[in-house]
Amino acid sequence: MKKLWIVAGLLVLGGCAHNQQFIKAPGQTNDSFRNDMLYCKGEATGAWNDRNGVSKMNIYKGEMGAISYEDCMRQLGYKQAY
Repeated sequence: MKKLWIVAGLLVLGGCAHNQQFIKAPGQTNDSFRNDMLYCKGEATGAWNDRNGVSKMNIYKGEMGAISYEDCMRQLGYKQAY
């Protein structure tokens, strides 16, 4: 019975997870795609913030401010996989 509840809980939590997938551009290397993904994840989580919590210049966007992972990947020209 305990295993049944664990499995049911994992199924419920798995249904809540939402992972945006993006399609690698034709001819693009895995390293280049990975670098873009890591850059966008860093932008979304504030990894580029300075010690005062202020986001540095967004290189690709050319502006200051927060950006979501999905918006960052779209701005780099990636298409979402549905």
